[in-house]
Amino acid sequence: MISRVLTCVSAIFLIFVLQNLFPVPTSKAAAPMFATVPLRVMSWNIQFGEGTDAVTNFDRTASWIAANNPDVVGLCEVPADSVPTLVSLLTQKTGRVWFFQFAPKYIGTDEGNLILSRYAFSSVNFKFLSADRSVAEATINVGGQNVNFFATHLDDAASSNRVTEVGEIKSWASNFAGPRVFVGDFNGGPDTAEALAMADTYTDAWMASMGQGTAVAYPDNPVGVQTRTRRGRIDYVWYSGLTIRGARIPDSRDLNNPNVAIRLGTSDDAGVRPSDHNNVVADFDVSVDGSAPPPTPTPTPTPNPTPTPNPTPTPTPTPITTPPLLLIDPTNGRALALHASLFTREPFSLVSELNEGTDKRTRVMLFCTNLDLAAGESISSVTAVAVNSWRTVFNLPVEYVGKVGGLSWLTYVVVRLPSDGALVGDVSVAIAFRGIGSNSVTMKVVP
Repeated sequence: MISRVLTCVSAIFLIFVLQNLFPVPTSKAAAPMFATVPLRVMSWNIQFGEGTDAVTNFDRTASWIAANNPDVVGLCEVPADSVPTLVSLLTQKTGRVWFFQFAPKYIGTDEGNLILSRYAFSSVNFKFLSADRSVAEATINVGGQNVNFFATHLDDAASSNRVTEVGEIKSWASNFAGPRVFVGDFNGGPDTAEALAMADTYTDAWMASMGQGTAVAYPDNPVGVQTRTRRGRIDYVWYSGLTIRGARIPDSRDLNNPNVAIRLGTSDDAGVRPSDHNNVVADFDVSVDGSAPPPTPTPTPTPNPTPTPNPTPTPTPTPITTPPLLLIDPTNGRALALHASLFTREPFSLVSELNEGTDKRTRVMLFCTNLDLAAGESISSVTAVAVNSWRTVFNLPVEYVGKVGGLSWLTYVVVRLPSDGALVGDVSVAIAFRGIGSNSVTMKVVP
């Protein structure tokens, strides 16, 4: 088994590695590693995987999603039986684990809304709306901050139906705390009643980006209020509680392929597209400032008679309000993790003759902030899980929790990888402290 205490040589080496990956805060006070974490959102009506050449090709759909490099995606007009294929193709093309939540449009249909996320879901939900529509919901944890993500497709028949559906979505979404993001095909332009009803509570990411000069489109579809996602702008990203950095409506035309069969009468007919809708991409900053709030002033005590002494109760750990934050390497967005014995980076083998202990299982050190065990508190307060590409969850036994020498704000957690060969490839790892979950980070495991 691994040593419970790092040797001086190992500690010095570990600090050297960390300081070369991350700047050490100049303040002596504890500080979060990141004040914000970027989040890229994509909204797209994929038209059942059918391109404007009238060819259904989910490989092409997955390729276009991968090319946009989103963190979380909301899709509509998705056939239910295509979901496993689409997820598998996207995994192959990105090398990432993708989590998904599908909501049928109404009872009795195989069409619906799909959420895809590289972040593991903290929870999922969905709701049926009026006029045979629905909204899918998934809560993801981004750098310790829960973000509630909704994907929908409003009615195509009448604006009055869409206004009703917007009201239903807003009422339901009010039950979800924290930042919220809504994506989907609203079947109405930004000047319609349904869009205005949404805008009285949430911000249109495209309009906000236009206002700050960070909206990007292409010459045949210039930036404007009605930059086309179809014949006009009917596909949206709405948000609250986040900071917008910019938005794009990319050119998805293959100008080398003029075999367009589904024409809209716009310049987008100049080349085949993977759908008759253009997608919208929005980049956000998620605030994950983990600094402690100012303490509540202590009132001046009123003198009381000296009480009869009682046995001192066992102290209860203070409830945490800030989730632990697993650190990532800013150069590649992957987990900051080291082999616990060799101090090497990923990939990590499940077993190796070089590992300490008789079981030869690999131990991995994960680094985090916002995790401080109370005096005498057991490491059982910390748990860890890993999720593979098939969404199988593996418990990772926690064997040690400690502070990195000289860095009181930085904690390392040693976890043991399982012997199960199903936990291979890019896996999503998360920890929890006193039941409060961290963000998910990605690392590679090999047999």
